[in-house]
Amino acid sequence: MSFTIYTATGCTRCKIIKQLMHERGIAFEEQDMKAEGKEAFQKFYAANRKAIFRGPDGVEFPLLHDTEAGNIHQGIGACVAYLYGGGKLDSFFSVGTLHKEWVDGIHVSGGNSEDAKGFLEVLRYIKKTNNMKLQLDTNGLNSAILEQILAEGLADVIIMNVLGPKELYSQILGKEVDTAEIEKSLSLVSKFPEYKFQTTVTPVVRGDGEIRYLTTKEVGGAAKLIAEATGSMKNPYLIKLFKPKECRDERFKDIEAMAADALLPYRTAARAHQVFVEIEKA
Repeated sequence: MSFTIYTATGCTRCKIIKQLMHERGIAFEEQDMKAEGKEAFQKFYAANRKAIFRGPDGVEFPLLHDTEAGNIHQGIGACVAYLYGGGKLDSFFSVGTLHKEWVDGIHVSGGNSEDAKGFLEVLRYIKKTNNMKLQLDTNGLNSAILEQILAEGLADVIIMNVLGPKELYSQILGKEVDTAEIEKSLSLVSKFPEYKFQTTVTPVVRGDGEIRYLTTKEVGGAAKLIAEATGSMKNPYLIKLFKPKECRDERFKDIEAMAADALLPYRTAARAHQVFVEIEKA
């Protein structure tokens, strides 16, 4: 393999990836976009704009380009995962939004449970390097991995996306789901030092193909599921707006977005089972 790593002067995360590549004897060419590599980066970015995430603060570094395979990985989590797993771990990671000592964009439920060993190795490496703090998310799948993360103290914050009441889980995910695993994850999440449950009022495809939003009753059912699985009505719980423009599912990009004040009835329904319910601000 042949690698080019695009970095920024003073980028701690870039230094971590370079250190890992040195440790593994992986040769690479570095292009510092704030120094002599500025022109090279501009050309690379222009040619690969669609594959590179650019947030409000600009491009997240490092960018790791496998020039032979043509793969681009961005951010510390995705880059470490690629160097460890060569693509098998990609689904566990995306570009994060947190900075300084925090790393997010880590999805416990995103990858194949058979790749748990490699996934956990990546978390261990990131956490031990420069005392990085990890924020992970889960939708309840891969509970065995979540259990190991808890046992090893690999997550500083865990966020669980409770998709809806358990009877809707399979429908929302589009595959058969063992709801006992969801309940196990809910219980595990509540044992982390810092955690939060959240439900996005998402569209649901009915059996006849019609698309509708989760109802207030269904969000109330999600809150009840949390209470039953954790044995507590005092969990931090956030109800979020669905944002069609940010959705990757083409079926939902053109549906009408809900107004922020439409979440008030959802909060009322959820508070019958969870005391500390908040709604996302627009």
